[in-house]
Amino acid sequence: MSRNNKIDRKIKKKKSRLIFIIILLLTSVFLILYTKTSFFHISSIEVNGNSKITDEKLILASGIMIDENIFKINLKMAKENIMLHPYAKNVKLRRRLPNKIVINIDERKEVAIFTYIGSYVYIDEEGIILNILSEKNDETIMEINGIEIIKPEIGNKIDFNNEETYEKMLEFIDDSINLGLSVSFDTVSIDENGKLTIYLDNGAEVAFGTLDDVKYKLKFLMSILEELKSKNQSYKGIHLDKGNNAIIIKDKN
Repeated sequence: MSRNNKIDRKIKKKKSRLIFIIILLLTSVFLILYTKTSFFHISSIEVNGNSKITDEKLILASGIMIDENIFKINLKMAKENIMLHPYAKNVKLRRRLPNKIVINIDERKEVAIFTYIGSYVYIDEEGIILNILSEKNDETIMEINGIEIIKPEIGNKIDFNNEETYEKMLEFIDDSINLGLSVSFDTVSIDENGKLTIYLDNGAEVAFGTLDDVKYKLKFLMSILEELKSKNQSYKGIHLDKGNNAIIIKDKN
């Protein structure tokens, strides 16, 4: 037994030496590649998931440069830099050895436009202000007017003079999108009494009433619109503010 144990110990010792030599060689090769060659220098940066922010702007925002050593890149800082862009909702960066950086971004989506002193304020579903423009650049997004906005700034949440209206309006926008109705809403106006009028893209008007029971009224409106469409019935107005029953004003033409 003792002889066998000695043989086993010798074999283990040789294996350990061999493993040590292999590790030493690999470490040496790595250090040579790291310090003496451009093997780990970034040759390309791949960007995925973007539509509003260009590849060039994302790469510039990250601070990552071509030909930098891939191990010297601070991915956390690069992510924080990109997240400063208002359209950036979430970002993931990773190294793809030996010389590539991959940026995966989840962008915020424009869901509504608010009018403000001759400007158009674009927000996402969380109420984050994404852009402020002097002219509308997308007619497919519903426009909302009649609400007093307080000092809008890109990157901040939109702020209304009435906090209760803020919560209910975001609920209206969110439910309209989820029900697929927002695509047919051209403009939404709210008066001094808090009552909404929805102007549909076919020219008809919907007297929606106040922002109470929003989801119920939107589902009700959706069922009315589907029924009118199935019957190929033309109309110029729908009243949801006259009690529990809808009033449909037919188009005489």
